[in-house]
Amino acid sequence: MELQVVVNARETGKKSLLKQLRKDKKTPAIIYGANFKPEAVWVDEKEISGIIKRSKTSVLTLNEGKKKITAVIKDVSYDVLSDRVNHVDFMKIEAMKELEISVPLELEGECKGVKEGGILDFIIRKIDVRTIPSKIPHSIKVNISQMNIGDTLKVSQLQIPEGVAVMTNGDSICVSIQAPRKEEEPAEAEASVAAAAPEVEKKGSKDTKESKETKETSESKDKNPADKKKQAGK
Repeated sequence: MELQVVVNARETGKKSLLKQLRKDKKTPAIIYGANFKPEAVWVDEKEISGIIKRSKTSVLTLNEGKKKITAVIKDVSYDVLSDRVNHVDFMKIEAMKELEISVPLELEGECKGVKEGGILDFIIRKIDVRTIPSKIPHSIKVNISQMNIGDTLKVSQLQIPEGVAVMTNGDSICVSIQAPRKEEEPAEAEASVAAAAPEVEKKGSKDTKESKETKETSESKDKNPADKKKQAGK
């Protein structure tokens, strides 16, 4: 079932107009598509935020007065400080014409590798697909229950619904289970310090001996020449 969204035409050209819309809890948006003149509109912030949280891939019916436009959400931008929806791009679509769209991946199952202490790395969280609007999946499930430490799961291994073509590289890794990081045991660390201590002490003794010999040589060179002659005459 398509979701209904009320859209309203808006003025463009001044940043102050966008600022006022957001202040009034209205989200600026644009509608575009093939053979369609782009339209600047606004939508209710609460309404569009709720739809985005449910699914960004839903097919929407945009109601602008008596005019109805079938569309999907192509892009969403957020405010960096408040995380509010800042702007929405709607793309007009045709019922039987294929389109490319990003679909989120959703993990399911309790991972064996994680239970054994492994670290789950969720690398790719969405993939690009091509299909007709009626077959766009809300998400693609990724079953990780049988993954062990060291395992990886590629895009090519995902279960894709019939009628949906994946555009993302099949060799791309979606999920990996990494081995836990091994920390040095306290006893091993103390042993390393103890083993290094004698070497430091030995080096210190050698340096002291060399310093003493250097000092004696220097003192010998600095003696008065007369004293040296006197000593020679004895």
